[in-house]
Amino acid sequence: MLSAAVQATPISSGLIIEGTTFGSNNALQFFNNSTDGEQITSITWDLTSIGTFFDSTDTSPGNSSSPITLGSSSSVGHVFPANDALNGSGILTISFSDFDAGEFFRFGVDIDFLSAPDAVGLNGNQFFGATALAIFSDGSQRFGTYAPTNVVGFGSEVSIVDAVTVPEPATVLLLGLSLCGLGVSRKKKNA
Repeated sequence: MLSAAVQATPISSGLIIEGTTFGSNNALQFFNNSTDGEQITSITWDLTSIGTFFDSTDTSPGNSSSPITLGSSSSVGHVFPANDALNGSGILTISFSDFDAGEFFRFGVDIDFLSAPDAVGLNGNQFFGATALAIFSDGSQRFGTYAPTNVVGFGSEVSIVDAVTVPEPATVLLLGLSLCGLGVSRKKKNA
């Protein structure tokens, strides 16, 4: 059996993929290691950029599927979308009512490539380019894109971090320096 890992930091709302996503209710894992103790209220996982879809029913686009199922998890209140609504989509949103720091959430669902709808699921290294968005109980949001990693053989990892912001005085300073640079450049061209 192939082993792959997908993880996320700082909240580790990533995945641990053991083998493939087909037929396992423990294939995918999100872990909340929020240092501020915030709860995760939802996670949206977008696979559209990698040409895949959730194959949760035995109807088109794939005819060999495994439905979304809960795995061995911490006691986390959650709401899955209906399998009929999820089937064929590249986006999955799971809502949580009490996903506390230090808890993990495992589940499974078949995920296939649009080009091979009845394949046996994906391995961790096939998630490169997919994105994840976690929303916390304080309203903050973390976003990341899966990239290669060598954690547990092969797989992918997403860093879900705050967007970096430039403080206002620095923004004004950068704008002023840019305008000065353009003025000097223009003066040299005219000379």
